Amino acid sequence: MTTVSVSVISTGEMTKLASCLHSLAAQQLDGQLDIVVVCNGLPDDSTVIRQISPGAKVIVNSVRKGFAENHNAALASSQADFVLVLNPDVELHPTCVRDLIAAMALHERAGMIGPLLRYPDGTAQPSARRFPRLIGTLVRRTPMRRLLGERLRYSRHYLPDPVGDRSVDWLLGACLLARAAAWRSVGGFDPGFHPLYIEDIDLAWRMWSTGWEVWQAPGAEAIHEHQAATDKVFFDHRTLWHARGMLRFVWKHPRIIVSGNPARRVRNEP
Repeated sequence: MTTVSVSVISTGEMTKLASCLHSLAAQQLDGQLDIVVVCNGLPDDSTVIRQISPGAKVIVNSVRKGFAENHNAALASSQADFVLVLNPDVELHPTCVRDLIAAMALHERAGMIGPLLRYPDGTAQPSARRFPRLIGTLVRRTPMRRLLGERLRYSRHYLPDPVGDRSVDWLLGACLLARAAAWRSVGGFDPGFHPLYIEDIDLAWRMWSTGWEVWQAPGAEAIHEHQAATDKVFFDHRTLWHARGMLRFVWKHPRIIVSGNPARRVRNEP
């Protein structure tokens, strides 16, 4: 029987979290989902969480911790075949986990795989991307973005909508299924990316660097109410978090300055 350890971080928005947990309960899976929810330094919602998902394990932080640290803690004792990192604003299609596992079986070097994420209106999210380059990052994080507008949607950073399973540089960390062996081999997320941002890019880079591959399987789908907070304003605390994360990423992986992928380059699929 296939086992999956699921990690979700509660941000205090119970309506979204409830929808996420209900979508987990509705998964059509010939296996077992072990759910861990981290209440991240917010009011203790464990009673409500257990009412929605009676079998869930709840971790309550007395102080807020970072995205990476919380997911690592939730999955630290997992003995499952796979681990699933999930945002509370994601609602899985009933066959999403099953479809991801099936796709993983087809791609034996896939260490991590993600579904096609859609906005609530049904349009596809550009969640599969190439590793960032310096110029592109400057454009996306400065007022130059307003000059380019929709052209950014079709830039080299964002991959086009998928037509089938494909290997990609990295995927948004909203919904990621990893082989437990791959997750352990790279040590999970790097908690040095604090409190959040860039840890998903770093995880994918380390997967590629150690011989694992990163894939997207559009046959699996999920709704993601993506806030894209860093895209809405140019300068606030989130901008600083993002910039700090990028600096750490370049410090860890200076090869990114001259090459797009430590193992291969993503083909721009039609």
